Amino acid sequence: MFTILPPARGLATLVQGYWFVEDLPGEHAGSDIRTSPVPYAVLSVNLGRPNAEENGRLVPGVSLLGLQSQNRVWRSWSDTYFVMVMLTMPGLVRLFPHTGPSSADRLLELGAVTGDAPAISLKNNVGSALEPRRIAEVLDLWLMSRLGNSQAVPESKQMAIALHTLQRGDTVETAAKLAGTDRRHLNRLFRRHLGIGPKEFASLERLHSSLQSVQAGMGDSEKGYSDQAHQIRSWRERLGVTPGAYSRAARTQLTEHFGTKNPLSGIAYYF
Repeated sequence: MFTILPPARGLATLVQGYWFVEDLPGEHAGSDIRTSPVPYAVLSVNLGRPNAEENGRLVPGVSLLGLQSQNRVWRSWSDTYFVMVMLTMPGLVRLFPHTGPSSADRLLELGAVTGDAPAISLKNNVGSALEPRRIAEVLDLWLMSRLGNSQAVPESKQMAIALHTLQRGDTVETAAKLAGTDRRHLNRLFRRHLGIGPKEFASLERLHSSLQSVQAGMGDSEKGYSDQAHQIRSWRERLGVTPGAYSRAARTQLTEHFGTKNPLSGIAYYF
């Protein structure tokens, strides 16, 4: 079962959606599930048996994964059922301030970030809901409570402006100017709050847009690249495959659902 549900309206700029993945019968048990680099963060809550990372280590019951600049591989088995809160970068900065560098490409136990009590509360409340729409309501309440009980970091507005500017394909210089700062200071802000610089973030956005275009068969997959050779080099470096080879390859069920059947979801994630 694969499902995407939207967050409450007050969370729309911070949360892209709630993604549910369920394989209780274990049809995909033991299979490698690959995820692409993506300019989003993920708060995950396991309702079933926790899946495993590529090295065999079990993932935490409730975890936070920051901005993902690398491929990841995990394996499921019977009783797999989890929900992912797909956090935008402004969402990561606002809801989990000061965690970007420690969580970038790294899965953290949520209790280490929020303290044990909030993490346990989230785990228990989600676990008692079970049905996706009810779980989405629980997630809305938990995230809205966190939003109301914490103050935004002083640079959050600058970060939001710069992130939006880079997402639409503008240069780092333009992003810095619109955010009211210079390139050097913007680089410090990005590294302080996301764990990477604005230039690398723009590269991830470009790759993400290209992968999404190829998955959905929509848009210009070379947009933002100087030429096709540049696009191919980026794909090989980040994804280990060329756009042409990927477009001809058989798609996994997760890719079909999240990347192809739901192109407006905004995330090319499974591949």
